[in-house]
Amino acid sequence: MIPDPEKAIIAALHHYMPELLTQAGSRVYSQAPEDWDKQNFLVVRATPGGASRQPHLYSTCYFEIESFASSRGEASRLARQSGVAMEKAARENFRYIDGPEMGYLFRFREVNAPSRIYDGLSSKHGDTYMFQGTYQISTRPLR
Repeated sequence: MIPDPEKAIIAALHHYMPELLTQAGSRVYSQAPEDWDKQNFLVVRATPGGASRQPHLYSTCYFEIESFASSRGEASRLARQSGVAMEKAARENFRYIDGPEMGYLFRFREVNAPSRIYDGLSSKHGDTYMFQGTYQISTRPLR
């Protein structure tokens, strides 16, 4: 079975950005945590679009990585570093295994480079910065 792309992407970010794993847990989420204004973190979100010519063999998806931080420089660094990490994960065919979901990442493309965004969270808090990048990646099951 082709793995859940969000889970595979989060696992790859943990692997290539180990500083996002702390004693308190992961700082990579699929939606902003309740204490979002107290930490620097990433949100990974699959977005509409992307299609596979052979869906039984692989899946192609678009996804966004949003970085939140208390300084503009740190939010920018996290965003750029996460894009580099995903490019490397695809180039190295990062393998993801979670129970019956097993696969690997390949064919990465940056759609929109990370840029500063105001959203519903950070626009109300002048001490929080958000950068967002959009990417495309493919996943394939292990054989």
